[in-house]
Amino acid sequence: MKPLALLCLALLAVGHAFALPSSLAVDGPPARTASPQAAESSIPAAAEKDGASAPIVSPAAAVEPSPSPGILPTTIKAVPVFLRRADGHWSASLSDNLKDPATENIEVSLKDGSVRVLTWPHPGGGKSCVTKATDRAEYGYLDCNSAFYSVNAGSAAAGTLLRGVLSLGILTVSDMASGMTVFTVSLDKAAVKAAVAESKAIDFARESAPLVEYRGAFAMANSSRQLRNFVARYEGVFDPESLVAKAQEKLPLAIQQEEARNRQLRAVEARQAEADREQELRRQAEMEAVMAFQRGLRPGDRVKMMRDRYTAFYGMLIEVKPPLAYLQWENVTPAMQWVRLDNLLPPR
Repeated sequence: MKPLALLCLALLAVGHAFALPSSLAVDGPPARTASPQAAESSIPAAAEKDGASAPIVSPAAAVEPSPSPGILPTTIKAVPVFLRRADGHWSASLSDNLKDPATENIEVSLKDGSVRVLTWPHPGGGKSCVTKATDRAEYGYLDCNSAFYSVNAGSAAAGTLLRGVLSLGILTVSDMASGMTVFTVSLDKAAVKAAVAESKAIDFARESAPLVEYRGAFAMANSSRQLRNFVARYEGVFDPESLVAKAQEKLPLAIQQEEARNRQLRAVEARQAEADREQELRRQAEMEAVMAFQRGLRPGDRVKMMRDRYTAFYGMLIEVKPPLAYLQWENVTPAMQWVRLDNLLPPR
């Protein structure tokens, strides 16, 4: 062979020796798969925005927080929260005194973080306020005395604003002795949003949800079954206020009370069954007496027949031809009639 041909054959052999199998060939850099942690970190944080009058505060993209280790997931949908303003700042708590004008009450939705104010209905209905209704001790927690409502311009009280005193956004007219000046109010969404944000009420509600549900479940546990369910749910899992022990203490008394109620119920049922049996015996005895009376009827016997529940016909039997009887009535026209024998009753 020629030297050039030999050189070509040698180069072909070297190329085949170093060729990659098709299964290992790579066209480019491998695709990158996002980890679950990376996917979670890409979720934007919830941002609040103004909503309709109810709910008031509605985050644009609320994300449900995962329950902390050892805490059961909650089933409640909303958490009531008290907001208190002291030293110019709002704080959140699960209990407070609504007679204090510095305290407000809201409800936070756990699903989307929306908020609504829990003012009470007006006494007697209606929507207008009177100046004396700003007293919570007498009238309760109303929109008329809430810091989250402001007096409408153009209402009767708005004209005295400069001569009155504005306390927490609510007009209290110092020179109105009668307290019957009428005014109207509107929800101040900006005030609600600011108080919720400063107090971190939404985060507080979500963190407090297990405790709120835990307290509510204990308060509602009255029967032995409910108490057992409470113990089974929370024992060794979540018991920050030692309510499991209290539920176990209540259980024997609940069982005793249920057994006593069951005994009373069985006694009532037994008495009712006996009364029904005696009534049936009396009814059968009366039917048998009537049937015996009808079988023994003879011409000349006096009888009665009920036209309805309250009206009776009386007469004398003239002839018997079962199942009919011929009678002469005392108070019926025509006086002589054939009637069914089984309609005749003793005249008593």
